[in-house]
Amino acid sequence: MFGASDVAVAAVFGAVQAAFLLTLLMTCGWARRVSSVLAAPWPGLMFVALMIAVAWSLTPFGPGGAHPVWAYFGEGSGAITVDRSSVALNLLRFVGLACLFLAARIVGASETRRRALFWWMVLALGAFAALAIIDHVSLRASRRLTATLLSPNSAATLMGVGLVFAAAFFSQAIQRAGGALRLERLSLDASLALGLAAVFAVALALTASRAGIFSTVVGLAVLLTWQVLAQGRKLRAVAIVGGAAGLLIVIGVAMRSADLTAARLQNLEGDVAVRKVIFDAHWQAFLGSPWFGFGLGSFPIVNQLIATSENLNVLFDVRATHNLYLQWLEETGVVGTLMMTAWMLAALWRTGSEATKPGTVGTLARATIAAAIVVLLHGLSDFAVQVPALQALFVVGLGAITAVAPSRRTPPAIGWGTPAFAAGALLASLLVATPLVVSRFGGDMAWAPTASAEVLATSLEKDLARESKDPLVQKRMLATAHREVAMRPGSGGAWLRMAAVEFQRGDADAANRALDHSLSVAPLQTSLFESRTRLAYENWPSLTPAVRQQVMYQARIEFARSNGARRLTALANSIRNPSGRIGLAFLIVAERATQEQAKAAAGQ
Repeated sequence: MFGASDVAVAAVFGAVQAAFLLTLLMTCGWARRVSSVLAAPWPGLMFVALMIAVAWSLTPFGPGGAHPVWAYFGEGSGAITVDRSSVALNLLRFVGLACLFLAARIVGASETRRRALFWWMVLALGAFAALAIIDHVSLRASRRLTATLLSPNSAATLMGVGLVFAAAFFSQAIQRAGGALRLERLSLDASLALGLAAVFAVALALTASRAGIFSTVVGLAVLLTWQVLAQGRKLRAVAIVGGAAGLLIVIGVAMRSADLTAARLQNLEGDVAVRKVIFDAHWQAFLGSPWFGFGLGSFPIVNQLIATSENLNVLFDVRATHNLYLQWLEETGVVGTLMMTAWMLAALWRTGSEATKPGTVGTLARATIAAAIVVLLHGLSDFAVQVPALQALFVVGLGAITAVAPSRRTPPAIGWGTPAFAAGALLASLLVATPLVVSRFGGDMAWAPTASAEVLATSLEKDLARESKDPLVQKRMLATAHREVAMRPGSGGAWLRMAAVEFQRGDADAANRALDHSLSVAPLQTSLFESRTRLAYENWPSLTPAVRQQVMYQARIEFARSNGARRLTALANSIRNPSGRIGLAFLIVAERATQEQAKAAAGQ
């Protein structure tokens, strides 16, 4: 499902995660023997503190007060965030992940089940990696492997984590064999682990992710060195080092990716410059709201708020800051980032205490820390943790490895806290996910109180396309548009839909205000350019001079971009309003003349 990157699929996953925990508690007696940790300092109370820190952006109570964009409502209310809908959806996603974490802790409380969980996960990931390789070399036209994660960098993180755990299982098999590495005497699980490591290495190489490969090599080095030190004389260091060398050779010679990675390394300087533009722009954005950020999930809106003619060529199509820590600072501020860091450090500390134990338990803990190094190191220059499917995978690993085995004398727990938490999470997830899913399948549940901004936007787009003159339909559209902008006033698209509704209703003054707000919050948003420019020029006589100037400003910027003249000409030919079509045509002619003069001056 493309990493559950679609907001509707991610919401459904949250419901499934809550249902899994609830089913586990209801059907398995051994699951009810594991004590609840909801009220424990970690992870329960620290998770609550994190949720409060993230949710605080929904209020206006911060050092700088509500974000200035809320002033467009003129009602004296507002919030620190610019997108309440995304914050609410991400909070619900956190709750779903908490359910999955608790379920993984319950499973991981048994060392036998813990090992089985990790082993079957590695096998499943290996099958996924193999299918991704087959799909890449036989069907996909792209040069870099993306699997179903939409990004080769996200795929690289996943393959790196799989490679670390496959190497851990292989090294553990060697330890059980007394350090002897004889291929003809390898056990079935050792052979499978070695084969899986090779598959993961090939898939990683095909992603051609420089930072992903580097992070994985560092993670492997930490794991294998730690394994040697932990096993002492019981394990032959030569076998481990030799295995590591073999894996790196596979990465280096795998198919055609060695040349591809080398070519990308040659382009490193250019990519560093691009990353610098992204980092600088979003660092300045973070400084604008440093304590509580702009709201978790608000990156797309913030990215449009800070786009300028100088950085547009870089920012116009980025989906993340390509730096996990900068994005957390920008979205949740210093407070939220500190809470998340504290929770993560506590998890790694507990994992480290497990890593000192002998046998498979210690090996899995060491692999978990090595995998965390891969994820956190790669997060410096790329993104993967933002993908919901990978979030779920990491949560399962941390939950299982930090579980505490219950005493055999512990009677079955009768507590209601965890089942109630799971049931509440399931209900909330269903209430939010249902309108999203219905919307994806062509239905309309914009009337639901739990409908997110995405649902409202889809409903409005459908109603606007009908161009209905029915006063009742227009009244409903206006109410829906007001609800959407009240959720995310920083969205240029939300204000654009409001303007379109007002134009259909015949209220030119309100339409101009809404269009002005759309151009103010997202003056250069390329994804809105065609629809916003068409709406403006179709209603050109009704626009105020100030709005006209803003529309023409973006049109000039787009004209100067790649294929700008062709795109604007096609757009002008599609406009039905004669004055608007002539106005855009004059702009195109003027810009062409300016370009010709600039070329002539450069030639002289």
